Amino acid sequence: MKNPWNLPKRQILIQETERGCSVPVFAQLAGISTNDLKRELPGAILGQVTVNEWIVWLEGKGFAVLKRDGCPVDIVPCVHLVAHSPQSELDFHWVYRDTEGDVHDPSPVSTCMGADDPRMRDLSFYETKQLTISVEGYSAASSSAGSSIGPTEASV
Repeated sequence: MKNPWNLPKRQILIQETERGCSVPVFAQLAGISTNDLKRELPGAILGQVTVNEWIVWLEGKGFAVLKRDGCPVDIVPCVHLVAHSPQSELDFHWVYRDTEGDVHDPSPVSTCMGADDPRMRDLSFYETKQLTISVEGYSAASSSAGSSIGPTEASV
């Protein structure tokens, strides 16, 4: 819901470590706490969970998972793997798109950008948009709670 003063929508996710962007992003997507996610996937805080491992983890939570190349903006909620001028797979990071289409980037660099800023919503803030993961269904979760340098199989 827009606020009556038309202020930018604040970023709601903050990563705790340099490679830990996936923790708040996937916790938000799955509807669990970051502490629960870190207990289940301790390597996530270090960026050591691959795309395929994230998919298997989400499926284990009861979600039907869709992985798409690139980052279409018409899927909500979802997570996107993006980068600014990537030189290696380590330059990619995860962002979360909420049900309103606003993009929350847990990187400290993005804290000043509104999640509803048009550059965030259309992902033009990022040079490279690698892939999107979206989920449907909450059977287990609700009861318990490519480019040439793309890191599709890499730990991100």
